[in-house]
Amino acid sequence: MPYQSDGPEAPDEKEVVAQHSEELKSNWQRTLSDMEAMADDRESKGFETLTVPAGDTTTLTPDMGDDDSWGLSHIIPDNYAEDFEELYEESAFEETGVYQLESGGFVFLVTELINPSDEVVIFVAGSYDMRYSGGLVRTAMDRDEMYTHVKTLDHTLLGSFHHDDPSDFFPDPEAFYAYDVTS
Repeated sequence: MPYQSDGPEAPDEKEVVAQHSEELKSNWQRTLSDMEAMADDRESKGFETLTVPAGDTTTLTPDMGDDDSWGLSHIIPDNYAEDFEELYEESAFEETGVYQLESGGFVFLVTELINPSDEVVIFVAGSYDMRYSGGLVRTAMDRDEMYTHVKTLDHTLLGSFHHDDPSDFFPDPEAFYAYDVTS
């Protein structure tokens, strides 16, 4: 059920996560399994693939942080950074696939970044809380574009991707606005 901010009766964030703990774990495992299956499928068709599970995914708006970058920001483990950088620097990613599941106010997604001419695909799995996504959804829909950023734990930017169609990420913007606590 969407959360509506009605003052002091608002549920504690820790309570929300605790209530959905098993569901969140199960959906994260499902997301990772789906990502691996998609990579196996691409590899069977001759593509080079890299699967990366984000340790944290944040929804950024232009007014957050030191610059005006916005989009989904994935923090990836350092042991994936070198492989990611190598593929990112060698390829021009022209296509995007977004596969997602919304459950309990959280989005679990796999972003497929595709270079069809070099047959290279990077898959990034992440999850985020819909309560803090309203500003990003509004920005993406207003500007009719979307970005994905991949960073290390110390916030070193490894690569950014531009996406022409934000509806791939937010097929029903109103569903995101119903959870929003940031406005």
